Amino acid sequence: MVSIGLPSGVILRLATIKDVPRTSAVATAGFFYSPAFEWERRYHAQYPEDTIKSFAKRFADIIRDPEFILGVVEDSYQPDENSKTGATIVTNQGEKAFQAGDSVIVGFAAWKLPPGSKYIGQFMDHEDLAADNRPVFDGGLGRDKYMPGSPVYEAVSAQEEKHFQGRMVIELVAIHPAYWRRGHARSLLSWGIAVAESEEVKTGVVANTRGLGLYLSMGFKEVLRFSIQDEDEPPNVISGILLKYPD
Repeated sequence: MVSIGLPSGVILRLATIKDVPRTSAVATAGFFYSPAFEWERRYHAQYPEDTIKSFAKRFADIIRDPEFILGVVEDSYQPDENSKTGATIVTNQGEKAFQAGDSVIVGFAAWKLPPGSKYIGQFMDHEDLAADNRPVFDGGLGRDKYMPGSPVYEAVSAQEEKHFQGRMVIELVAIHPAYWRRGHARSLLSWGIAVAESEEVKTGVVANTRGLGLYLSMGFKEVLRFSIQDEDEPPNVISGILLKYPD
């Protein structure tokens, strides 16, 4: 694993395949407040297990992809954390039960490395790769979504490919609402910037309006805005903001 200095006092590390269940719960709790979540996962309340399973597959795929990094940040567990999110969080039978004060994952960030990066393959869970019986994540049945696929993801990917050539791209960032306003997102993003700068690579991100202030405060510069809409009448509109660091 590449050694990059971490912010003082912050428990920040690479995710492993064993972290997938907890990270999926954090994603559900945090992304619930994203405009894209409200638009794409309209039936989350009826099928919360499909939301969790969908995120679980995505995180497993990221951890097992040599071109990606998944970093997580930890904090002291709050037993009432699920009362602080509007999302419905379900856990699997046999999943680890946490106690108050335990150090648990409360946020994460995922980055895609640029082609030719010297770090490709260095941030993977090698224990998982070497295992004979690797966990399988089926992604659920998708009943929480109101349409197949992800039009928001497809639109964002198209903008990234067009504008972020040669940059390390921030793909996902979320913090569980019970642990907001503690600097966790800033710590994760700062670590990612340090990784990029260590090989003289710039960073890019497609943000929504909720996260715009944080990126601007860290020195990111807005490049452009775009929007997509569904076929409802009137249509629901989702906006995205492209930012670069440095510009």
